[in-house]
Parts: sequence; structure tokens; C-alpha cells
Amino acid sequence: MLLHDVQARVRIALTTTLTNEWGLFTPTTGTSHPSARSIAFHVGWHLRDMFDESWDIDCDYARSFASQEPSLAFGEGVQRAPDLIVHRRGRVGPEDNLLLVSLTADFASHQHDTPDFETVRSVQLRYGYRYAAWVDLQLRENGPEGRVRPRWQWGTLEEGTSSPGPEAVYATEELRSITNAIQSLYLG
Repeated sequence: MLLHDVQARVRIALTTTLTNEWGLFTPTTGTSHPSARSIAFHVGWHLRDMFDESWDIDCDYARSFASQEPSLAFGEGVQRAPDLIVHRRGRVGPEDNLLLVSLTADFASHQHDTPDFETVRSVQLRYGYRYAAWVDLQLRENGPEGRVRPRWQWGTLEEGTSSPGPEAVYATEELRSITNAIQSLYLG
């Protein structure tokens, strides 16, 4: 499976999550903000039908207690497992470890336990995931482009980082169109 195929599937799953679970992203849901793990669950839920049955999609999977290893420390002293993985349970190696995703949900610049892309890449290399992605949803208060402005950065096991920095998941007009359609659905 090629990188652009995996990216397209993650993008579709993210769009479906935004559309179907808009309540996770709106300020009217109360004083709490959605966690990365909660959003990753929904993205994974929508990803599951886009892969054949040989792939497992998990939001929390500690392979042989791997989440306790120092190599999975995202940030200074913070032990945090990846938010979403596409793999074959019980197997190791790039042929069975397809995708590792670390997702940042709420006001990323203020979180102390948020991994950067280099940390995500180190976990990718340690466990042999073919592809790794850092997805930053950039949740903000409502603005000209809406409440969420996702960016991502990808890496491949063989070729390394695919871009020098995070890139927008959607073009500005495309994101505005998506969020306007969603808001009209929910706000009438």
C-alpha cells in the first residue's frame, strides 16, 4: 500500500469524524475538551472499513508492555502510547505494522505531553511501522475557517520524512466548505 493511499484513507476517516461527530469539536459540549484518544477512536472506527480484514485498527495497544518502554516517551518524562495504529496483532515488522498515528487535539501549543514529529518518527523506527503521521487538529474557538484546522506530517520507514514541516490536511476553501456544511447541518 502506497503512502498516498494511506493518507487518502486517513483523510476520509477524519472528514467523516468531523461530519458525524461534530459535537466533539463544538464549544457547546460544555467546559471539557475532547481528548486525542477520543477523537482517535472515532477516526479509527471510520478507518476500519477502508482496510481489508487482515488489518487490525487499535487506539490503545501495548504490545508486550511496550508502552512502558522509554522509547515511547512522548515529551519529557511523559509515557504516552500512539493514539492510533493499523497493524496485525501479534506480529512484528513492516509487513505487519502499517500505520502509527499520534494525534493532537486541543490547543496543541499549550500541551506539555504532546509529541513532536521527530518523537513520532523515533517510535516508527523502533517498531518498524511503514508509515507514521502526526496529526494536529489545531482546535480553536470559532474563526474564519471554523473551529478545527488540521495539519499533518508524514514519514515513511524507507524514505523518512515526507515534508519539511506540517502541512494542511485541507485547502482553506475546502475546509471552510466542510465546516460550513457541518454547521448548517447542526445549527439548522
